[in-house]
Amino acid sequence: MKELEKTKRISISAVLFLLIIIIGFLTYKKPKYIFKNSAETTLKEIVKKDYIVSANQLNSLNSSDYVLVDVRSVYDYDKGHIKDAVNIPLAQILTDDSSAFIDNMMNENKTVILYGEDPDEASSAWILLYQLGYENIKILSVKPRFEDNKLYVDNVTIEKPAMNFAEVMKKATSSSGIAKKTKLAKADKSKAAKKVIIVKKKKKRVPEGGC
Repeated sequence: MKELEKTKRISISAVLFLLIIIIGFLTYKKPKYIFKNSAETTLKEIVKKDYIVSANQLNSLNSSDYVLVDVRSVYDYDKGHIKDAVNIPLAQILTDDSSAFIDNMMNENKTVILYGEDPDEASSAWILLYQLGYENIKILSVKPRFEDNKLYVDNVTIEKPAMNFAEVMKKATSSSGIAKKTKLAKADKSKAAKKVIIVKKKKKRVPEGGC
């Protein structure tokens, strides 16, 4: 009887353990967004500047090969936008609808060209999408403005960075490692070095002669 009860307890424990594992697998959720390109890879791409499209270059492209995406607010988009541009505000760039739209463009081998209030706003969206693995993404180097309720699009020249940010980051990482090693080495030396105290010997007085 005792052995039978023992066997039952083991069986119940095994079943409970398996149930916990199954529930764990069913409730486990993968992260919704996974960065496929590292920060270093993204910085190298930024330095190359291949992702920038000027207004003149846009005019020379076949309209069926790309789609313009306006990352400004809905209000600014409704006020006036570049012809045929689709509005995906920066704050909504990662919604399911936005991701589905960009995925469709990628599947159709279309280049997604972003523009915003200025190239900096478009760059924020580009960096995020590029790190998520969308590589066929460009930035239109323009700055829209309104004058007398009419939309004007000014060309913006994006200068090449004065320094290679990817190289700077690499050096900073390696130098920080060297700095840590140096600090540790200095700490070891300070521990190993013993403090030497020099004790001055007192001179013995010569007894004075007396009568």
